[in-house]
Amino acid sequence: MSKKRFETRKVWAGVGTALLATSAATATAVQDDAETLSALSSNVVSYSAMSLGEGGEGGEGGEGEGEGSASVDLSTDNAAYLAHLGLIRGHLWVGLKLYREDHIAMAKTHMKHPEDELYAGLPPVFKARGVDGFAKELSTLAEAVNNEQGDEAVEAAYEQLLKAITKSEGMSAMTAKETLLSISQMIRTAADEYAIGVKKGEIVNVHEYQDAYGFTEIAIERLERLSDEQKKQAASDIANTKALLLELRTLWPTVNPQGDVEGDASHLYGAAARIELRALN
Repeated sequence: MSKKRFETRKVWAGVGTALLATSAATATAVQDDAETLSALSSNVVSYSAMSLGEGGEGGEGGEGEGEGSASVDLSTDNAAYLAHLGLIRGHLWVGLKLYREDHIAMAKTHMKHPEDELYAGLPPVFKARGVDGFAKELSTLAEAVNNEQGDEAVEAAYEQLLKAITKSEGMSAMTAKETLLSISQMIRTAADEYAIGVKKGEIVNVHEYQDAYGFTEIAIERLERLSDEQKKQAASDIANTKALLLELRTLWPTVNPQGDVEGDASHLYGAAARIELRALN
């Protein structure tokens, strides 16, 4: 069997599990344990918070994200590379949102330093890809928030950091397929985080709930940054992916909810599987 056919069968298995888990007949069981879907789905792989060794070779590890993550070489795997930088963007996005809504203590927990695990292994990857990275800009933003330097300093630092990340991503050289696969990986990681953060509608870990929010919003934003040429490569798949992602926004009624929420990680797992299927076909 060819590699492509094998991958497609894996994805169909994942979609089948996701659809079964979100059907009316099994909705109660899934709500009892959303993480079961991750264990049952044969193609679930999390790319978040990977420990990166020399040459950008991924291993296991993370700050609650990416347990059991696959080994990938971020210097050559464009989808995984985009997904990894997308997770960093997601942390920063939700951190800034919390900051803007005056949840300063929470905002500080999402701001990344160059020594944090999500970034620490990236310098050899950046070198292999011929890009500069964004360690200085990451430090500047983290210091502005953590030292409470004020709105002007924080907003300026965030803007400069986004420019540096965008330059390092090199999205203009990526294909629509690679972008969609990166989004699938990010949404699957968001599902892992949401399953940790929300149990039977109760917020048990608000940080993970917020991470999932940030990852999903960055996935939506990434679609909007595709060039016209990239959009032509997979116009219907991109449109369907955007529709799926926009529907997921109901899982986060607010960035810092008080009380229960009506949400379940199975919706994220299902969306990730569908997006991956479209990308591979």
